[in-house]
Amino acid sequence: MLEAYYMAALQSLPHIGGKSLRRLLAAYGSAKTVWEMPPQDWADTIGLVPEKLTHIIQQRHAHHWESYLQRLEKGNMSIVTYKDDAYPALLKATYNPPAVLYYQGTLPGDDRLIAMVGSRKATPYGCNAAAFLARGLAAAHVGIVSGGARGIDTASHEGALSQHGYTLAVVANGLDITYPPENKRLYQRIVHEGGAVVSEFAPGMKPLADNFPARNRIINGLAQGVVVVEAAQRSGSLITADFALEEGRDVFAVPGSIFSSVSKGSNHLLQQGAIPACCAEDILKECGWFEENTGNGQGILKLTDIEQLVYERLSLDAPVRQDVLVEQLQLPPGKISHILLQLTLKGLIQDTGQAGFIRIIPTT
Repeated sequence: MLEAYYMAALQSLPHIGGKSLRRLLAAYGSAKTVWEMPPQDWADTIGLVPEKLTHIIQQRHAHHWESYLQRLEKGNMSIVTYKDDAYPALLKATYNPPAVLYYQGTLPGDDRLIAMVGSRKATPYGCNAAAFLARGLAAAHVGIVSGGARGIDTASHEGALSQHGYTLAVVANGLDITYPPENKRLYQRIVHEGGAVVSEFAPGMKPLADNFPARNRIINGLAQGVVVVEAAQRSGSLITADFALEEGRDVFAVPGSIFSSVSKGSNHLLQQGAIPACCAEDILKECGWFEENTGNGQGILKLTDIEQLVYERLSLDAPVRQDVLVEQLQLPPGKISHILLQLTLKGLIQDTGQAGFIRIIPTT
């Protein structure tokens, strides 16, 4: 049995975090040795109270090696430990990195990474801004780290993928569970296109509320800086920003509407000294990655006169319904519908559902 598997098994036990596991390895030499010892023998090393010790003993007895290894194989999961060269260097340098990471796909090959986080209940403006920034960063060969959640996270991953860029999703559950369930295809695409889906949680772990702050510290730890796109006054995104400040990483924030509840937190960060991020260039310059000859991959496609007319009626921050366009332009509904379809196929607008259509920054 590989040492990494014993480390992973120990980390999967309750009350055994990365810090405790490293203390045990320092005291007893190897994870295999620790696993084969009665937990009572090493309880004092990490300061376990009787109630926690009992819980650990129960879970250790319930651990089934064959089932565990089958889950890893079936889910195409790999394991990397903090002792391995492949373990992300920036994360290893943080205060409390996970001793073990599970991953699907390909871990980043360098530290040219930016984290992007924000509200799950993002506005069309927020999703548009996140995708815009991610596309610009990906075009400059900067990887995007986010949490795979609804809203800003999803827009950030998709923005990077639209430029065939590297993106990494850090999740708060075991990799054999898809959360949110509608992002299954997104995770598959991330892995297929050379990125990674990562977790410190063992297979079978559900996305419990307590797991998300731990997930957030990893998102921050993997990147040179964190961009908060939209965040309410009390949100996990602000926790991620706090982790970044504690680790001496850059904190960026996208200015939002003063009337929007999901921008109160990000606007507050700007008041506290966060770096404004209005375009990818703002981030690239701050990180020392900006090159004058670096294109942003965002040219405007040629439009017909009537396509241009419809396109100009749409905005980047508020959807417009099709019936409103019909009334404003005095064109037949069928004609408007056809033009909207053409603009969608050209990657210039997005159908947000009942709210209507919104302009997006083109990817070519």
